[in-house]
Amino acid sequence: MNAGLVPRCGTLADVGCDHAYAAIYLTAGGRADRCIAMDVAAGPLARAEENIRRYGLENRIETRRSDGLAALGIGEADVIMIGGMGGPLMLDILRKGIACVRAAQALVLQPQSEPEEFRRGLRELSLDILAEEMCCEGGKYYTVIYAENAGGSRAGKAQEERGLPGWLADRYGPCLVAGRHPVLRQFLREELGKKEELLVQLAMQKTDKSAERRTALEDEVKEIGRLLALF
Repeated sequence: MNAGLVPRCGTLADVGCDHAYAAIYLTAGGRADRCIAMDVAAGPLARAEENIRRYGLENRIETRRSDGLAALGIGEADVIMIGGMGGPLMLDILRKGIACVRAAQALVLQPQSEPEEFRRGLRELSLDILAEEMCCEGGKYYTVIYAENAGGSRAGKAQEERGLPGWLADRYGPCLVAGRHPVLRQFLREELGKKEELLVQLAMQKTDKSAERRTALEDEVKEIGRLLALF
């Protein structure tokens, strides 16, 4: 899924490459002419180098030990791919390596947590979310984002034009909502079921705290219902 959003490019930087399978797949498949596979730990890099040799790609994939984007030169990569990390960590990497981010043509990002805060952070960095994908594997949901340097999210503005609040687009994905993504629909239905079940449980509790939680949950149920109505 992540690889599917990587555009044809000269040089790809795979940050947190781990085993380098993504870099190998994209380079061998001709999506990238060359790749810089980076990881903060020596162990993953050793595995990456072994896999790169196995596929005979030593001349096209270079490995570097790097904390985030620290070992990447400004303008060295056309596309930066970061996946499999928590949203806050990924934002920290982007902020610290902002010069490299600004010089890149595109970014492919797969945050594992706090998607709402992550999308908001991208907007604060003037990165436009132009495409998103979503899948469910092993009962867990994963989202990948394609972003470019711009100056105010066109995707987010499109949601505002449809009457969708910015925070709701941040939470569930502006492009996923706009595209009526079937996996997002599945996710929303599951979330709605969980929240409605919790409301039944809270209705049996008579404390001020449970009443406050119930009010907040009712609002969330309405918002999810509003999103599902778009489908």
